[in-house]
Amino acid sequence: MSVQVSPAQLAVLRDTLLNTSGQTPLHERFRALFMLKAVGSDEVVQIISEGLADPSPLLKHELAYVLGQLGRPSAIPTLESVLVNSQNQHCSMVRHEAAEALGALSSESSLPLLRKYFDDPAREVRETCEIAVGKIEFDCSEEGKARKPNPDFPTIDPAPSLSPQSVPDLHAALLNTKLPLFERYRAMFALRDFGAGSRDAVLALAEGFGDESALFRHEIAYIFGQLSSPHSIPSLLRVLRDPIEEDMVRHEAAEALGGIASDGAEDEASRREADLPPGGVLQVLREWAVKEDAPVVVRESCQVAIDMWEYENSTDQFNPLDSLGKTNTTGMERSATAALAAGVPA
Repeated sequence: MSVQVSPAQLAVLRDTLLNTSGQTPLHERFRALFMLKAVGSDEVVQIISEGLADPSPLLKHELAYVLGQLGRPSAIPTLESVLVNSQNQHCSMVRHEAAEALGALSSESSLPLLRKYFDDPAREVRETCEIAVGKIEFDCSEEGKARKPNPDFPTIDPAPSLSPQSVPDLHAALLNTKLPLFERYRAMFALRDFGAGSRDAVLALAEGFGDESALFRHEIAYIFGQLSSPHSIPSLLRVLRDPIEEDMVRHEAAEALGGIASDGAEDEASRREADLPPGGVLQVLREWAVKEDAPVVVRESCQVAIDMWEYENSTDQFNPLDSLGKTNTTGMERSATAALAAGVPA
């Protein structure tokens, strides 16, 4: 999907993303980012690359993600620079996302650099590099070249889904720590492909939150954001509320909850499991969005998630991405263009 904008509109999007006024709320900057993604061009790559000088790790993480999803080789130098991190300006969460984005762009030229970081001190970085190398090698294989993308999920995934198997078989592969992480990711995305209606697949994925790898757990939360299944809400709430969980996992859980934008299944057992306050999931997000002792990444993710929630429950906002359907994109992407698409001047 490509959205056409005038030079003046592009300039407004750039100013919004880069917060040139110094007063732009974070959720509006996120909307600008995903509107720029919908535009897609080498000029957009340059604008997004400028944003990587921002102090917010959450925003920089999302910038790196979008650079990978754009599918433009011109983003490779920027992403490689973030991974190398020669000036120590990027945390491991941002560097991991840069490595994942290099995998999404799938250029064999990136393989030597990715392999160099197989022994990076940050586990999430070295594991991401391992998965990115696996994806690039798969994409360049005969099997990979012949593979058809899943039209139900338009994102470029860190790993291709395994061929269709039963939920129990995929569940076993998901939790098998003797398998390479890349293969376990393939099982993860194959479970996702069952869709939001498969309670068994969602509950199988939720068991992945018990894995010792924060990277693995964060990907489960991301997938739940794609699926928007009410069956995932109790596990996502546990992750968000867990003070000893890694920030990168809790941030994905918050955004997933914002995109799902409901209190989950209506039966009493599900509500007890979720342990919701009177205001429901939205009230939980509001509490964590201002919680002074919460990590900044978690707090900011909840602020953005509230915007996502409000969009999903709005009846008067139009989003050009709506035609893709709720199960096909994350809540972040669905909510991102609404205000700016209507308000950018011609």
